[in-house]
Amino acid sequence: MKISVIIPALNEEKAIARTLEDLCSRHHPDEVILVDGGSRDQTVNLSTPWAKVISSDKGRAHQMNTGAQSASGDVFLFLHADTLLPPGGLESIRAQMATGYQAGRFRLRFDEPKFLLQLFSSYTRFHCFSYGDQVFFVTRRLFEELNGYSENVPFEDVDFYKRLRQLTKPVIIRDPVTTSARRFSANGCLRQKWINLYLMALYYAGVDVLSLKKSIYPDLR
Repeated sequence: MKISVIIPALNEEKAIARTLEDLCSRHHPDEVILVDGGSRDQTVNLSTPWAKVISSDKGRAHQMNTGAQSASGDVFLFLHADTLLPPGGLESIRAQMATGYQAGRFRLRFDEPKFLLQLFSSYTRFHCFSYGDQVFFVTRRLFEELNGYSENVPFEDVDFYKRLRQLTKPVIIRDPVTTSARRFSANGCLRQKWINLYLMALYYAGVDVLSLKKSIYPDLR
């Protein structure tokens, strides 16, 4: 089973070298594809020694779809540029898929030991709190059946996981990935959580929140 790791990136020079070095030196993936959305910093230069770098228009969903089109693996793993896999992460995926699972994700923890962040991360044991920083993985066949990520929705990860659960039961791997708490640190834990919940509530209520998301949930690098 060949796993292709696909990383969408845009101006990630502060995080990408650590992520790629950890991924390649500790996990030895079959294939690593970094999809750059037009970075103006050193993201591409820092990534070239570790990954196959391809260019794309920006937009996380579009970048991940572009990466999948270039991938040769049987399984696609979508990794954020500021997220680290747990020890044995790829082996855990292979073991779960050997039992029949076709997709899944990991639990999550943040790289700062704040109580509120630990509380927020505890929710990731439940399917209803599934976001892209929890590192989705899916077979090529199922990804193609879903036509990849939707590129015209405000939350491509929530949309993808929702559609995924209509076709299969994803597994949640107990060992957590570690992701950056930079957005919570920049905006404050409670304020950022309120923004997340507010946007998600409107989204599930059927409100078009795309423009609102751009104004109160900007890219943070």
